[in-house]
Amino acid sequence: MKKTVIGIALLISGILIDLCLTFTAMLHLPHLMAWSTSYPSKLCFLIFAGKSNFSDGADGLALGSFFIFGIVLMLLGLIVLAVEYFRKEK
Repeated sequence: MKKTVIGIALLISGILIDLCLTFTAMLHLPHLMAWSTSYPSKLCFLIFAGKSNFSDGADGLALGSFFIFGIVLMLLGLIVLAVEYFRKEK
């Protein structure tokens, strides 16, 4: 039971981190004037790109490491929950 609660806490905290970062990027999206075409979308550019010295005003929020950290927390929570679900009770 204790590991299940830990898995749920990791999963929910990872989801909340990623949702908050996505919401923050969506709030800044209307103010974006230009973006690099190496990113698949404006939203990805805002989350992952940092401040550039060579761009013409195209600066991201540089939150990619936190976004990846949220994904890692979600995956850890899912792994803990899957192990607890398939574990045989003695």
